[in-house]
Amino acid sequence: MLFGATRLADRTLRRNNPSPPERDPERLGHPTVERPKGCLLWLHVSDPAEAGCISALTSELSALRDEPIFGLVTSAENAAPFTSNDPRLIHQLVPGDTKGSVKRFLDHWKPDVGIIAGPADRAALLSEAHAAEIPLFLAASTRAAAVSGSALGAQSVAVPDIFSGVLVASSADQKELARLGLPTTRSIVTGPLCDTALPPPCDDEDFSELSQTLGGRPVWLAAEVTAAEIPILETAQRRTIRAAHRLLLIIVPRDPSEGLAIAGSLETHGWRTALRSAGGQPDENVQVYIVDTEEDLGLWYRASPITYLGGSFDPELDISDPYGPATLGSAVLHGPEVSGAVPRIQRLQSADASKLITEPDDLGDAVFQLMSPDQAALLAHAAWATTSEGAPAVEALVSMINRALDGEVPD
Repeated sequence: MLFGATRLADRTLRRNNPSPPERDPERLGHPTVERPKGCLLWLHVSDPAEAGCISALTSELSALRDEPIFGLVTSAENAAPFTSNDPRLIHQLVPGDTKGSVKRFLDHWKPDVGIIAGPADRAALLSEAHAAEIPLFLAASTRAAAVSGSALGAQSVAVPDIFSGVLVASSADQKELARLGLPTTRSIVTGPLCDTALPPPCDDEDFSELSQTLGGRPVWLAAEVTAAEIPILETAQRRTIRAAHRLLLIIVPRDPSEGLAIAGSLETHGWRTALRSAGGQPDENVQVYIVDTEEDLGLWYRASPITYLGGSFDPELDISDPYGPATLGSAVLHGPEVSGAVPRIQRLQSADASKLITEPDDLGDAVFQLMSPDQAALLAHAAWATTSEGAPAVEALVSMINRALDGEVPD
């Protein structure tokens, strides 16, 4: 057990989802929310932890097609599959594999395209979707997909008839599907369609200007923190600045309106601060820079080789998406309370790609250790590899789906 992950996952499930009886209608194909107006991408997953790729898929397709793309995720488990409150994303329990339940599900949602990640083991669902002329794609969700084809569901449904395209994790899987009758033009070796993320936006010109202002000084970031966490950060900064007198702490408050109060609290302890909302800059005279404005975190993740995820010592809060800093090369630090991002934290932890701080007093020591470029680089590289593993599959799938939405029929 990494850090009480089961306890954390259970608590997240209870907070973010209705109790199972309240969602029973979904199992019968009865929707519990309205279908959004627009193009709907449907992703069915065996493991909700692998549904994180839906954000990357919808974002890439939206940019490519210049229109909003909504995402519908189905799974058999009553678990929250998302790490962000993206209003374009919906989760529903997959309907039971009976014709009536499936028909009610498809009649309501009318997905424009469907993706099955993992085993294609729901014959009624796939047959009815195919009969409704919904373009369907099959993707391996892990690199351990069996070459026998069973992990891809090749023994459960007629893959060549049902699917417009198949993404496989290995050339051995591709050969097996060819033996079963799927033309090689309709399969591609991409690796797994696992949880992946796109880097948050960051303007190159803004980053260049910020880099010039920072002048190469050491920096660490505390992202989306509350006023209650300021004593923790102040202690950590005081511990670390003794060894690096030019060290800058960048604080992004969870509530920007708390910026002025945070600055006042720090100044009473002797820190020199500046507020972004007041036009302040993180120059050499500033020890703590407070970004109390409504803007994306991409610039600050990119500028900071170390990121502490705010709220991760408070069981009542959801932390920000850990893949954000990870995709931009910032080493991730967090406490034990990671509600809202349990699956992604678990993936990072299992890959030695983030650092758990068990006690608030230990944050300063962790920041100090990661100030060594080699240590931060090891963590950041492992995090980047984890967050980008599914990128080739996302890229290939977006291309396939785009052609399908344009009405192109596969060979």
